[in-house]
Amino acid sequence: MSIERSPSPSGHAPPPRILQLIHSDEAGGVEALAGIIAGGLARRGVPVETHFLYPAFTAGKATKIRGMIATARRILAERPDVLISYQSTASVMTGLIGRLAGIKTRIVHQTAMPEAVHPLVRWLDRSVGGSGAYTVNIVNSAATDAAFAGYPAGYRRYVRRIEHGLAPMLPRSDRATTLARFAISADLPVLLAAGRLSDQKAQDRIIRALPLLPPCRLVLAGGGPNEDAYRKLARELGVADRVHFLGFLAREDVGDLLGATDVFVFPSVWETFGLAPVEAAMAGVPVVAADLPVLREVMSAGGETVARFAEATDAKAFAAEIAAVLADPTSADRARAFAARIADKYALARMIDAYVDLVLGQRPSPHRAS
Repeated sequence: MSIERSPSPSGHAPPPRILQLIHSDEAGGVEALAGIIAGGLARRGVPVETHFLYPAFTAGKATKIRGMIATARRILAERPDVLISYQSTASVMTGLIGRLAGIKTRIVHQTAMPEAVHPLVRWLDRSVGGSGAYTVNIVNSAATDAAFAGYPAGYRRYVRRIEHGLAPMLPRSDRATTLARFAISADLPVLLAAGRLSDQKAQDRIIRALPLLPPCRLVLAGGGPNEDAYRKLARELGVADRVHFLGFLAREDVGDLLGATDVFVFPSVWETFGLAPVEAAMAGVPVVAADLPVLREVMSAGGETVARFAEATDAKAFAAEIAAVLADPTSADRARAFAARIADKYALARMIDAYVDLVLGQRPSPHRAS
């Protein structure tokens, strides 16, 4: 049982104590989502504390085990009222340790497609979730929901779809000022890819597309394990002078870059949602994305989209779609006109309302889509 708390002097019960669990702080989409949810709840008077299981995703096995033990001890010692976790290992800990600690509200997120999760962790998630250890199991798109359709009824019973909510990222400076700040010449069209430099995000597709395109610059906002390989690839292809590695950036900086970008490119090989291209669309930037069912889903509003899609593994296909956007004088205007529609579809207040209901104990009926 969670610890009972006395009402505040005003007669109102104090807000629940919420602890978020994330694998590691690597400035990716999961961390962005957790920050958005924590910020939205805090603005509603429900503060959230975030705990990272390990110092980095690339930490060694011993370091990760020590981090998980320390996390378990913290949960058992503090017994927060609500646990919210992202990523599979954190979710399994939330189910097992949270239930052991008597925490009534144990919310987990499916932030990876099942096939992208290590087989052992996938089995643990399926088993723990199927035992009822998750009180709410959140998926963020219809495509992700469908990916778990074959899971046992005991697991599916607690699944709820809550699509992401986002606030548009508005640039704080004009194009010339932003590009100058990042030492990027304004002489050519700018392609922007924001995300962790990894096999999943597959930014090498766009580097390989550059020699096939009219002269343009590629800005990579993000760091990760593939950075050295991508730098080497850019040198081998003779485009190193037009590929700009900016490392991890604050969301505000990405917002500035969106205001200086001609095309946002997103070649990811799998996603459960796709925060980055949705944010680009909300900023009125033309988008070329991998042709994944989930991206076609989230990049549409009212059954329409202005995004273009390319085969995820085909650099030539990406080059053709990017060239088509750059050659179309109406692309920018259509993207700006679409921005308000997709911003309305993914309104931040709608998502935060759903989480307020969850953490304040207004439990949803099982498997109810938002």
